[in-house]
Amino acid sequence: MAASKPRALWLRLRNTPILRMLRLEEALFRADKAHSWFLTNEWDGPAEAANAAVLGISGKADEMLDVEAVRAAAMPVVRRFSGGGTVVVDHDTLFATFIVADDALADVRPLPQPMLEWTGEVYAEALAACGARGFAVRANDYCLGERKFGGNAQSISGRRWLHHTSLLWSYDAERMALLRQPKKQPAYREDRPHGDFVRGLGAALPDRTAFVDALGDAVGRRMALEPVGVEAAEAALAREHRRVTTLVDLGPSTCGLSI
Repeated sequence: MAASKPRALWLRLRNTPILRMLRLEEALFRADKAHSWFLTNEWDGPAEAANAAVLGISGKADEMLDVEAVRAAAMPVVRRFSGGGTVVVDHDTLFATFIVADDALADVRPLPQPMLEWTGEVYAEALAACGARGFAVRANDYCLGERKFGGNAQSISGRRWLHHTSLLWSYDAERMALLRQPKKQPAYREDRPHGDFVRGLGAALPDRTAFVDALGDAVGRRMALEPVGVEAAEAALAREHRRVTTLVDLGPSTCGLSI
């Protein structure tokens, strides 16, 4: 008799600013240890409300961003609770997050490489279902060919783990230029500027919602997904937990971010 699939709650967000999404994720990761979660976030609302720069927990704004240009663009800067690099997000960025309860996926050790291998298999399957070819995991990035479309960050607490990804559907070259060339780069980048290094999924796929559907199907073959509303996640926000996700103050020109 085949073993039953582990259960996970699917929260399919829409038009949720990245600060709000990250705070929900942090609360679920730290304060809802009984459940596994799969979160996605798509944007079709006012474009300007989606813009933000996001630093990893130890990222330094002046090293990772053109701070004066970020101020001039009135773009909020968020520090997330996980590691990883710095990203600029907007209305053409999709988000996907896995939060896996203790031993829910017994064959996936709570270590960066096994986690990335498992999630990579999920993305490979979803992309193939949508007709995309050339998917590869390079360093810690998701790529089509030699060009990156997804950046990942992870957090581990005992046997519980989180893996979240910002996925470029398309990108604005001017906003991408707010990122400084990182000092530490994966070898496959070969010091390429952002415009030669990244590629949006929209260049390879016909429809972003169909891709999110395919991603859900791929997860559903591994976990028993139960769709839930945002109220199911908001309960965790009220529970006592460590809160790291915050806005970064760059000075008086930095704008606020709705939550």
